[in-house]
Amino acid sequence: MRQSKGFIVASLSVPLLLYVGFFVYPALQGFYVSLFNWDGFSTNMAFRGLGNFRELLGDGHFWRVVMRNTLGILVIGGAAVLGIALLFSHLLTGRVRGKRFLRAAVFFPNVVNPVALAVLWGFIYNQQWGLLNGLLRSVGLDSLIRTWTAPDSLFWALLAALVWINVGFYTVILVAALDRIPPDYADAANVDGATPWQVFFRIKLPLIRDILSLAIVLWGFTAIKEFSFLYAWGGGGAFPQPGQQNLAVYMYAISFGTREATFRMGYASAMGVLMLFIVFFFVFAFWKLLGRESVEY
Repeated sequence: MRQSKGFIVASLSVPLLLYVGFFVYPALQGFYVSLFNWDGFSTNMAFRGLGNFRELLGDGHFWRVVMRNTLGILVIGGAAVLGIALLFSHLLTGRVRGKRFLRAAVFFPNVVNPVALAVLWGFIYNQQWGLLNGLLRSVGLDSLIRTWTAPDSLFWALLAALVWINVGFYTVILVAALDRIPPDYADAANVDGATPWQVFFRIKLPLIRDILSLAIVLWGFTAIKEFSFLYAWGGGGAFPQPGQQNLAVYMYAISFGTREATFRMGYASAMGVLMLFIVFFFVFAFWKLLGRESVEY
């Protein structure tokens, strides 16, 4: 018994040290930096206490634009991504030709560099010769043609692109979960006269509740820390437009600036602390709401 305890302690010590070194210590260091006015390069750190957090509470642009965009990606984008992923997973686990090719095609955007995706969607949204306006012209919907990347529609245009990029990843997760379910359940329901959608929503979906909870939590991480695609959209040449600013992009811009250096590491660290609390709250809330108990079958 004593040898068993020693083996368990020895086995857990390495991952525990790695967790402390790569997560706990950087998190504590980030909170420490958030208490200072510091440019991140010099040794001159002026203590501000909670001054950075007070400034953050009074930053109207941060709450009006940044947090609105972050929550928009989290909630509206999450509903769209998981809703479409559930639809695709239902279709791709049914009797459809070319199932393997379609699964690979849906997942394809996840293997492309975000910078390339930003360039691709820039072509799609181009006002003069873009694919989207071209399709609208071809079907006679000229009244809907517009500048999709204008300030009033930029966020929604980027949100649609983010949904397209991420749907494949969550479709693969849900397809793998649905493929685990023994076919006897669906066969029994079909014999009783259930439609395919009734089988999906009333039998299959409850059976993959644990995987669906995991997908929601993963989306929470992705949405809150989304950076590369939004930042690449502007090419990094100018300060990100309001429509492409979320918590991660704004935090980077405040930390390093773009064409004009900013270097406010203390203030940016306060945003990072806020981001950490948002992630913890999101994970805790959804795990309490959906539960973590898995269904065995």
